[in-house]
Amino acid sequence: MKKGILLFWPSFLIAALATSVFFSIFDPAELKLHGNALFADKLSAYSVFFLVSWAFGALNTAIVLVLEKSSREINGFTPPPVQPMDDAEDPLRS
Repeated sequence: MKKGILLFWPSFLIAALATSVFFSIFDPAELKLHGNALFADKLSAYSVFFLVSWAFGALNTAIVLVLEKSSREINGFTPPPVQPMDDAEDPLRS
């Protein structure tokens, strides 16, 4: 649950910011590809751009979460437990 929150919440905020900035500069009705309009209405343009930017933000955050792992988490190595020795068994104290 914590990883999901760390993954999707920052990417949601970045998607909201990216959508706001992009559509404050460009009008969705003027977005064309080979002379044809990309979207039927403005709401679909806002929705598609928001979801795509959210996916890219989640991908970016997932890469960061993978890179912040320690080598022990990545390699799956856990050291064996160490049992404390008694004074009588310690060879250095003899």
